[in-house]
Amino acid sequence: MIDAKPRVIFVSEGHEITHRQMQALAELNLKGSMKKAAASLGISTPVLHKYIHEVEEKADLELVTTTSTGSRLTKDGLELLKKFGEFELRLQDDEHLRVAGTIVSQRSVLVAASEISQAGKVCMVTIATDEQNLRLMREGRVDCVVFDDAINAMENAPERDVCEIGTDMLMHRDNGPRHARMAFGAQRIAFRHLDEQEIPHEVVRMFHEPTMVDRTELSYFINRSLVRTGVVKAVGAKDAPWSLHSISALQCSEHGDLPAFLEEAREAWIYRKG
Repeated sequence: MIDAKPRVIFVSEGHEITHRQMQALAELNLKGSMKKAAASLGISTPVLHKYIHEVEEKADLELVTTTSTGSRLTKDGLELLKKFGEFELRLQDDEHLRVAGTIVSQRSVLVAASEISQAGKVCMVTIATDEQNLRLMREGRVDCVVFDDAINAMENAPERDVCEIGTDMLMHRDNGPRHARMAFGAQRIAFRHLDEQEIPHEVVRMFHEPTMVDRTELSYFINRSLVRTGVVKAVGAKDAPWSLHSISALQCSEHGDLPAFLEEAREAWIYRKG
């Protein structure tokens, strides 16, 4: 296996600020002295001056101010360094299991993460939408994504292993053609059905918080699992049997803790047979 690690390169006004130049800025901020920072980096003071000058030219900002007591970063310098640190953290790879799910799969994912922690294993959990979790997958930032809509797993990573966590069904509260669409769940299935049946409908709101369905007069589709677990009441909503679908976990790596997590997630899912 190739031992390769990514590094941050900033681009300002079309000019590249290299990782080494940002390291020089960071070390100067830490040491408060050009001489001490240069010694820490194993370079000469003139070379450090050159790095700092190049960064200032490329950023078109004054990043360092020097007095008789030493050197310090200006407000702009600290801001640039802060952004550099944030991007550096995004590139760090750790050994912890990293999983992502949505509001729909949240209970199952969190229970599974809690269970494997009993064995001293650390699991980092992200709860977002399928679309946001797909981005995490493409960026290599998760070991597993639990999708509300299995088609996302099959279409975006057909070569990877997919594990069925359980099944779910949508419920429909029909209050006319004006609909709220959820930012989670298998909404694709719901509105495709309305299209195929030529049922008039219009999406006029987007809900990210499931409990908002209990305060709206709009029609909507909501996951039955959220009703069963008491997350929402969904008064007036009826089962839509045609919407039965899988909740699937896409395995994005071969992390050693992943099999145990998947087994616990299946055990925690409310509908094992739909």
